Amino acid sequence: MSTKAVRFHVEVKDVEITSGHYIVHAIAPPADFSAQQHFTGNTFEHVISGGSQYFAVSVVITSYKQHGQSYSCAMPVSLLATFTLPDAVDVKVCPESSVASIYTFAGMAHVDAHGNVRIAGTERNMKIAYGMKQQLYRTEGIVADMIRQSPNGFETNSYPMFNSLCNLFYYCLTDTKFYEAFLGCVWHPEDVKNENFLQALRHLLHDPFTGASAIYRLLADRPEIYKDSLISMNLPEDRKVPDNWTLTLKLNSSGSKNFIPSGSAFVVFDADDNAWIANNFRAGSGDSGTHCPVYKYDGTPASFSPVQGGGLLGVAFGAAIDPAKAYISFGNFGWGSEYNNPQQGSISRFHKDGRPVSPANGFTIGLSRVQGMEYDRHGNLWMASVGCQDPFAPAPAGLYPFTSEPSAVVVYLKQDDPEKEPARENVVICDEFPIKHTSTSDPVYARTPYLKIFDVTPDNKGNAYVSCIGNYDSEHPDQCVVAAVYKVALEQNRLVVKCSWYSEYTNTRTGQTGYESLRQVAIDGDGNIVVVGVASSRATVLHPDTLKKITYYDVETYNPWGVKIDRKKTVFLANFGRDEGERAGDHTLDLQARFGVTMLRDPADPASAKLLTLPTGGSEVMLANGHPLYGNQTRPGKPILLVKGEPVPTPVRMKCYQPIMRLTSTNIDGAGNLWCMNNWKPAALVDVLSNPGGDGVVIFLGIAAPE
Repeated sequence: MSTKAVRFHVEVKDVEITSGHYIVHAIAPPADFSAQQHFTGNTFEHVISGGSQYFAVSVVITSYKQHGQSYSCAMPVSLLATFTLPDAVDVKVCPESSVASIYTFAGMAHVDAHGNVRIAGTERNMKIAYGMKQQLYRTEGIVADMIRQSPNGFETNSYPMFNSLCNLFYYCLTDTKFYEAFLGCVWHPEDVKNENFLQALRHLLHDPFTGASAIYRLLADRPEIYKDSLISMNLPEDRKVPDNWTLTLKLNSSGSKNFIPSGSAFVVFDADDNAWIANNFRAGSGDSGTHCPVYKYDGTPASFSPVQGGGLLGVAFGAAIDPAKAYISFGNFGWGSEYNNPQQGSISRFHKDGRPVSPANGFTIGLSRVQGMEYDRHGNLWMASVGCQDPFAPAPAGLYPFTSEPSAVVVYLKQDDPEKEPARENVVICDEFPIKHTSTSDPVYARTPYLKIFDVTPDNKGNAYVSCIGNYDSEHPDQCVVAAVYKVALEQNRLVVKCSWYSEYTNTRTGQTGYESLRQVAIDGDGNIVVVGVASSRATVLHPDTLKKITYYDVETYNPWGVKIDRKKTVFLANFGRDEGERAGDHTLDLQARFGVTMLRDPADPASAKLLTLPTGGSEVMLANGHPLYGNQTRPGKPILLVKGEPVPTPVRMKCYQPIMRLTSTNIDGAGNLWCMNNWKPAALVDVLSNPGGDGVVIFLGIAAPE
């Protein structure tokens, strides 16, 4: 068994730590805990032995000096740092390391009443959490480049918030009344009071909304010990106040400046915890993209990112990972002009090493414009084949000059060799469903491209739940199809429709009922079915056996496309947002609209839902290639130039200050980080044909239960 001496340096700005207690423990199997030990001064050395790679140190401060005067801590005040062996030699234990570690290890951390932290989980949990922690604050004592620089920095409020959280610690240490006020602002469970800073920070991540403005006001008039905090943002005072105390990291590099992300739509995670992003567009255009970014577990691009080939062309919502997490499939749908669309339906498949295994045209049997897709636990791949050749925005009006096919659920049964085209006898198709043309008509079995099947989710019991967008066309009543959810079963290599639910939503503007424009469908922790509607701006919960409606989630929802439920039953809805409204300012094309993720911790209380937002820190959103999000688009300014004696307006370039954009989905990694897909720009109707793609991915750190 190897041993190593590690030096720890306990540091808080403007303060000299003079004594305390510490506990060092392994946080990945085999886990072990040292006895609490005393130290004097602000450094100590600890000899560590054992096979674990990941460790944590909790430090409880008992005394400190400030401006030559000694103080004892009347309340528990603790710090935390996480580190790895054999890499670590010197470990900085400070407010920055504490904030970074609590937020990234939250799903595996417990803080007791004395401020001691216990972190326990799998090596995979720790690898991901530590990788993300290093993008906030590095073990050796440096604020990481990722959080300080674009697309983070002051383009979001997370870097300023990180520093504000450090300021909160400083004043909790040096001002008992401030400390008590902070603990009183933060939500806590009924049976667990906030007894110390780190415990409150852990509770703050469970409910980042309660007391959010009150916490900010505690700091608003105090000197900024840790610079670049919320109070120093270049914003009007009222816009500095956060509505939630979450930390995020935004990613917008694919690893290639020629193929940057544009229209991220969905994400899945492979066996190495790489994140594979379904990417819609070629940046700078509304046409189908031919690349998909891949990120490592720490948010940096994989060495082979972005992947290309294998028939990739206009990927949409479809991305799926096989049960072994070795093969990733993308559904090719098509965007923009007809010349950039898959004339034959297809999926593209890659090995987790980045190698395309599908042919240049993809795997094509039975497919027509694929959207949602998912493997079941047996290795069967279920896919939503839209079939309809009506272009989806962004695209010119009219039909693509290709033959529409009936909307269908297509299943590629498990293959012995996933790198080969499926044999036709191993492809199961259901393209006939009981449809309703109006909300009052009787269901009739039919084959139609206007059902527009969008998503399919298997329940691992041989069934799957299918969501359908539906279609309304006042000039062609025969092409009207009410939005629906179907339960289908795989029986003896054929798909059988077991039951159905038809939308009852009435559009108050058109007076039409049933055309809800459904999107993602998911199964919650109780086995119920949750499906989101764009037109209705809500999620509907259905009984899994009968598809009878149970309830709605419609508080703080803004045209959701995606739904994700974590292992503790928290519901996350990815909001695309409304496409109408006033501009947010004279120098931006952004709308005054609510963008973000609806979070419902208690599904039994739908009214308790809140919106996770990511406000600007005052700087313009920039793409990974250094260009502004809206390019060089301008509007006429004040006429201050004279041309031949006539006043001429000067052009004013339009900027973006909305780092979280129009979302289509979220997913959760092995450390509980919520990955959110920026699918479209905040200005929905600007660039709709020429360049709609949103910028990158936003990750809310530690907000969910680890997958």
